[in-house]
Amino acid sequence: MFAERLKELRSYEGYTQKEIAKILKVERATYAGWECGKDIIPIKRLYNIANHYQISMDYMLGLTDKEEKIKCHKEIDKALVAKNLKKFRKERKLTQNEIANTLNTTQSNIHKYETGKCLITTMYAVEFAKNYDCSLDVLFGRKIKK
Repeated sequence: MFAERLKELRSYEGYTQKEIAKILKVERATYAGWECGKDIIPIKRLYNIANHYQISMDYMLGLTDKEEKIKCHKEIDKALVAKNLKKFRKERKLTQNEIANTLNTTQSNIHKYETGKCLITTMYAVEFAKNYDCSLDVLFGRKIKK
C-alpha cells in the first residue's frame, strides 16, 4: 500500500523520482526502492516525506483511507515519541513484555524505544499502530489525539 501511495503522491505533485530523492537527501535508487516496495523506508524519511507532502503518515502507510492533510515542519522529537509510547502502554495497562511479544521483538527494544535511546523502526511502528489501533501521527506528535 505504501509504495502505491508514495508513487501516487509523487506523480500527483509532479515530481520525478530524482527530484523527490534530492528533497529527501537520498539517492534516486534508494527512493525507487521504497516506491517499488523493494525496501522499507526508514521512519525518519517517512516522517520527512509526510511533512513534505503535508499528509498523514497513517494514510501514506495504508493504515487509514482518510487522506488527511497535516502541516508539520519540525524534525522528529525522539523524546516525545518515547514519552508517547510509554504513555500509550501505561494507559492500556500493558507491560513492555506484552508489547514485545506482540511485535515479535524483545522487551529490551521496547525499553530503548520508551526511553528514547533509539527511535522505533518503521516495521515496529507499523505493527504497533495496526495491533493497538494507534495513529502514528499522534505517536510522533504530528497530530493531537482527539
